[in-house]
Amino acid sequence: MPRSFNDKIKSFLLMGMEIAGPAAGNAFGFLVGGIEGAALGGASGVVITRSLSDFVNRTLSAREKARVAATTIFAIEKIKSRLEAGDTLRNDGFFEEKQDGKSEADEIFEGVLLKAKNEHEEKKAKIIGNIFANSAFSSSISIGQANHALRIAEGLTYRQMCLLSLITVTEGIELSDEDYGKRKKIPYETISLLQETYDLYSNYGLIILNDPNIILVQNWRGMSPKKFQLSPLGERYYQLMGIGESIPDEDIKDIARHFQLSPE
Repeated sequence: MPRSFNDKIKSFLLMGMEIAGPAAGNAFGFLVGGIEGAALGGASGVVITRSLSDFVNRTLSAREKARVAATTIFAIEKIKSRLEAGDTLRNDGFFEEKQDGKSEADEIFEGVLLKAKNEHEEKKAKIIGNIFANSAFSSSISIGQANHALRIAEGLTYRQMCLLSLITVTEGIELSDEDYGKRKKIPYETISLLQETYDLYSNYGLIILNDPNIILVQNWRGMSPKKFQLSPLGERYYQLMGIGESIPDEDIKDIARHFQLSPE
């Protein structure tokens, strides 16, 4: 007997358990009663099911399937937690189908799954899934902003996302405000991280200086996480991507140890 549509999707999602971990159980529990949409918060469930029905039938490698499935699980988990917290889905037309039969939500979730399929840094899966989940609740996030956030999430390394979290930490981690421009010898790992920090500043505009004595930083030698804070755009996308809640403390501490003052 052929498998039902629900069984095919659930089997597909099972492939994401290795990456998603405990989140998978929460997502599957939320699917009880049918995957058609009601159990997923109405319109958001319809969008997820519609996009997944396409990906289930695509020719993907086993790892691509795992990434797509895990990202979907993380998105479902986030939607579930927000609904349980009393949040309501947006009703500004985000989920309404247009003349081509697709909604803005369809476009964003398809983008999420495509980014997930091609993303080799699998630790970013939860953050990519959060973009759809959080966009589904906030009418202040336009489709243009959501697509821009997806593009930025695609371009950032996982370490850069850790750096964004590190910059927001106010307790528990003591960073040096060392002037690396005055040092003759700098560990290669620190140089790499300084360059990634500079990229956040100069190319993405996600961080800005919080040092009144410095007007402009011209290269990576002027970087030090203690001297920076999130820009307004950085703060907005930091929240949209759910970076603060998605990155384990140990990953942030692993980055921080390279910014401790050490002898030359």
